[in-house]
Amino acid sequence: DHPTTLCGEHIPLRSPDDSARHASDRLTPPLLSLLVPVRNEAAALSGFLAHLQRLPSCPEVVVVDGDSHDDTMSIAHNHAVVSRLLRCRGGRHVQLNHGLAASHGTWVLCLPVDARLTSTALARLQQHLLVSRPVAGCLTRHASNRAPLHRWLDTWATIRTTWTRGAYMDQLPFFHRRTALAAGFRNVGPYDSSNLGRRLAQVGTFVQARVPVAVSCRAYRRHGFFSVTMHHQQLRLAHFWQNL
Repeated sequence: DHPTTLCGEHIPLRSPDDSARHASDRLTPPLLSLLVPVRNEAAALSGFLAHLQRLPSCPEVVVVDGDSHDDTMSIAHNHAVVSRLLRCRGGRHVQLNHGLAASHGTWVLCLPVDARLTSTALARLQQHLLVSRPVAGCLTRHASNRAPLHRWLDTWATIRTTWTRGAYMDQLPFFHRRTALAAGFRNVGPYDSSNLGRRLAQVGTFVQARVPVAVSCRAYRRHGFFSVTMHHQQLRLAHFWQNL
């Protein structure tokens, strides 16, 4: 059976060595933590965690499960790259808020499980953070499907983020942890990360780092480009009317 916890409570991991390492983290906070919200991602999670493990000097990895009904929790619990594992209910914004609170990094990078980073991406991002000291930002999205429509989506993502100062999860948004924790992710559906980015940009610097990330476009592959695009537009209209 999977361990059961209250929302946001830590799941014990593999060995007593973890406790000593986590205590060391609190004494010397890392520059960057990776925050991975998941729900029913058993099919993709093993490959994603193996990808993180292969990255040079992979930082703290915090996985927050949204009460999955498959083997997501078991996979995360047994993988060596996972530093902290939590389970909670209430939507992705709740997962992200608990992940922020459980992380130790000065900045937190949010990742979906279909993201893939280059071997130099984390080092480049950390250098960028030290120089620009942003309150929020994102990486540069590259769809793994290089068809013209998907390349157009990459361009549009950059334009939209320049205009709105907010980034969606598939752009790998990052946040200054303490500033983001004070503001909090809000219950605005898929706009939780972009909403927080826009709010933080009012008090500090928002940057689009020229650090590439590949995303799989799996929703487009499953449901078709135009069907997914129309669904996103419906969500945007609903979000717009709710916030008038």
